[in-house]
Amino acid sequence: MHEVSKKLLALAEDLNTHMPLRPGDFRLETDRYVIIFGATEGPHGTVVQRFRMAPDEVSETVTEIRATIRKQGRTEALFEVGPSATPADLPAQLQHLGVSPFALEQQTEALLLSNPAPGWLPPWPDSIRISRVEDFDSYRRSQRVFWQCFGHVPENFAESVRKDYACYEGSPLWVRFAASIGSEIVAVGDLVYTEEAAILCGGATHPDFRGQGVYRALLAARYEEACRLGVPRLLTQAGHMSQPILRRLGFQPLCTVKIFHDRL
Repeated sequence: MHEVSKKLLALAEDLNTHMPLRPGDFRLETDRYVIIFGATEGPHGTVVQRFRMAPDEVSETVTEIRATIRKQGRTEALFEVGPSATPADLPAQLQHLGVSPFALEQQTEALLLSNPAPGWLPPWPDSIRISRVEDFDSYRRSQRVFWQCFGHVPENFAESVRKDYACYEGSPLWVRFAASIGSEIVAVGDLVYTEEAAILCGGATHPDFRGQGVYRALLAARYEEACRLGVPRLLTQAGHMSQPILRRLGFQPLCTVKIFHDRL
């Protein structure tokens, strides 16, 4: 793998701190932490990361973070702790303060694919059709798959998905692809453009359709889009299901990020 720049490493470790914001998203940046308030509902909609604290500042800072999150009407948040986070015992201190390891994914691995060799991606069945999501109906159906796979379907699905679609429409640097078998959308994968790399995010495959090549097809579509945008590098924070697949396909590890869940 080619030498990785400091900007790319910072992006890999704290994605939400450096990614472009969508309409409705905003960031609160301090010298000790960053909070990203996303328009999307659920635990992934509020993320705290890029921690830079002294050992004796953690308790007071977590109290401050919780108060700020409550003021925004949020009831839960993810705390993401990368290798550059301080103090070194931050994970233990967070758990002492009641911030628990995230049940769905306790850690992710930042992985990078840069200029892969021809044939790096095995073929997939012709029955899988990949399309770019460009209308509300496609977005609604793909978002249902996404929310189901991540264990959070809002009570008011119709209102939530319309709000999310408005964010998507107003975000030219975000692209969503959907994988269909027959007339059913069975998987979704987002791509976010940055100058350092094209970021794979928001990937989800319905459990009934895993292991059939859908994931590979969505990877191919997003890599082709990344090349079209002039950044033939794919970066992602992969969970335990994606990590072995991506490593076999040539993705190289950059760092590990521990994930904690705070219920307010």
